[in-house]
Amino acid sequence: MKILILGGGLQALCVASSLKKKGNYIAVVSDDLMVAYSRFFDKVYKQACCYDSSVLDILNKDHYDVLFPMGDKPAVYLSLNKDAIESVYGVKCAVPDYSAISVVENKNRFMEFCEKHGFPHPKTVALKADLLDFGVDGVDFPALIKPDVSVGSRGITRVNNVAELKAALPNLVNQYGSCSLQEYIDNDEYYYNVMIYRDRSGECKNHAIIKILRHYPIAAGSSSCCVSVENQELFELCKNVLDKLNWVGMADFDVLQRLDNGEYKIIEINPRVPASLRAASISGVNFAKCIVNDACGGNVEQYVYKPGKTLRYLGIDILWFLKSSKRFCSKPSWFHLFGRNVYYMDIYWNDVSTWFTWLWEGLLKFFKSRRVHG
Repeated sequence: MKILILGGGLQALCVASSLKKKGNYIAVVSDDLMVAYSRFFDKVYKQACCYDSSVLDILNKDHYDVLFPMGDKPAVYLSLNKDAIESVYGVKCAVPDYSAISVVENKNRFMEFCEKHGFPHPKTVALKADLLDFGVDGVDFPALIKPDVSVGSRGITRVNNVAELKAALPNLVNQYGSCSLQEYIDNDEYYYNVMIYRDRSGECKNHAIIKILRHYPIAAGSSSCCVSVENQELFELCKNVLDKLNWVGMADFDVLQRLDNGEYKIIEINPRVPASLRAASISGVNFAKCIVNDACGGNVEQYVYKPGKTLRYLGIDILWFLKSSKRFCSKPSWFHLFGRNVYYMDIYWNDVSTWFTWLWEGLLKFFKSRRVHG
C-alpha cells in the first residue's frame, strides 16, 4: 500500500515507523529536517505542506492509496474536501468527517459543546472584538487567554487581572484571530493525553492514556517526559464525548485535573495524531495501522494495551532541565536515561538520522517558545 503523510514532526516518524514494518510504501510532504534523512520514508517531497496546492500537484503526478495528515490544518483541509479528493484521485483520506471536526477545531465552540452536554470543562467565555466589553463574567482571575484556533500551546497567555487582559489581547487577536478567556486550572505537575480510536460501528476498540509529567515551555508546552497509564474513569469520560459527537477515527484529548478535588476538565480534542503517539506504540497500540485499515474499509485490530512505559523527548527535556527549579527532584528522575521501559520520542535506535536531529529540533522548540512567551 502507498501512503502519503502530510506534514512532518515526531508524529510522522512514529506513523512511518509503525506502517513501514507492515511493508507499506511511505512518502511524506515536509520540509522538516527530522524526516528529511529518515530511513522510514521511501520518498520525501521536500516542501512545506500547503495542502491544496502541494497535495493536489503530487496526486496529479503520483498515485497513493491513503492520505494521512499529521497536523490540524491538513486534517481540516482533507476533511472538508474528502469526497472530492477521493472521487477524483481514488485515494482514501484518513480523517474523521467534518461534521465532527467542525465542533472541535474551534476551542471555544468545543467548550460550548461540553457545556451543552454536561461534560466537565474549564469555564470559558468569548472575548468580544470591542475591547471596551470583555464579557468576562463567570471567569475569575488568574485566567488564560486562548486563541480559538491555534496549534499546541501557541498564543496561550496567563493574565492576572483586567488590566493585563487589555494589554495582551490586541496583539493576540492580530496574530491568531478570535480568542476566549478560560478558567485557569492550577496544576503545573501533570496533565493527561487520552488517545482513543472509535470505529464505524461506534466501538472504542483501542485506547492509550499518557500522564505528562514534564513539559516545555514549562508554563504551557509539549511533553518532554510522560508515562502511559490506565485510568478507566478518564477513558469512560472521553468515550462518552466521542459517542455524543458520533466521532469515527482517532481522537486525542487534552485533560487537566484539579489538585484540590481531583475533578477532570476536558480542554480540547485534537483531530490528528499527537507528537506523543509513540507512547501508545511502545505500550502495544498501533493507532497508525488502525487509522489506515479503517480508512480502507478493513478491520480495526484490537490490541493489548500495556501501560507503564516512560517516553521522553530528549531534545526539549534538556531544555526543561536547564529552566526548571525541580530539575533535581522530579519523578521519574531526570537522570533515569536508560531502562527496560524507557523510550524516546526523538531517537529511534534503528534510524541513525534521529540520533542527531533531536538536538536541532529541541533548539527550534526553544527559540519558538522565546518568540511566543518572550
